[in-house]
Amino acid sequence: MAPAPPSSKDLEGFWGEPTSTLDWCEENYVVSYYIAEFWNTVSNLALILPPLITIASFTKYQQQIETRYYVACILMTIVGIGSWCFHMTLLFEMQMLDELPMIYAACVLIYCIFQTDGKESHSLALAVSLILCAVTVTLVYLTIQDPMFHEVCYGSLVLLIIGRCIYCIRTMEHSRYLCMYGMASIIGAFIIWNIDNICCTQLRSWRDSLPFPLSVLTQGHMWWHILIGMATHVHIIFSLHIRSSYLKYSPKIKHVASFPYLSLAGAGTEKTSLDGNENHYH
Repeated sequence: MAPAPPSSKDLEGFWGEPTSTLDWCEENYVVSYYIAEFWNTVSNLALILPPLITIASFTKYQQQIETRYYVACILMTIVGIGSWCFHMTLLFEMQMLDELPMIYAACVLIYCIFQTDGKESHSLALAVSLILCAVTVTLVYLTIQDPMFHEVCYGSLVLLIIGRCIYCIRTMEHSRYLCMYGMASIIGAFIIWNIDNICCTQLRSWRDSLPFPLSVLTQGHMWWHILIGMATHVHIIFSLHIRSSYLKYSPKIKHVASFPYLSLAGAGTEKTSLDGNENHYH
């Protein structure tokens, strides 16, 4: 994907000339001298905060939450911090801090969703395969430095996650709405991401014609962060719901506004669905 076309509104800022291979549709240093893309930066709170809140919610269930779910949350927070640094500076080193953890986090999420209904807690073969995948993508990407390569690799991993989620809701009576919620969020994120890239000139024109704060709503990459943050959080809850059900921890999905989280009754109890019916594995 080519960088966004230069904007006449771009300014010089604290971090100097961008060295990243990508520059997004938001005009540079318009809001703050210290932040290259202000809205693309602060919107990363949608990636940073939900995993931290989820980890905090795990404290009551330390003996029941497997380590991989902590790792998934920590990596998503690292992705958010890396993305914050990237959009704040537009430096190549910070771009790598954003994009490479995206691959690592996706690999951990794949491991989680493929290990939801296994009798064995861990799969060495799957873990080694995903580690080799992550290492290979890292080495190739650092060598060729082509963002299209990263986008194809990340997109392929996401498609694998979506495919497994569809398999789960077709073969197990589990939280279909959570799965659909997550998929709708990620599909919406990818649609907006492409619109932001393809229609950047038109979006900038609309942005100039709108008053603040309506003009902020045209920041497509900001919405990408918000939606992908929600999609990832919902997916972690979905994956953990399936795993907890298999282990008979009686998980229940609760909400704060539209923000879902999981409550576990305890090990060794029968799992019931939200409508009170037992869930059965086929």
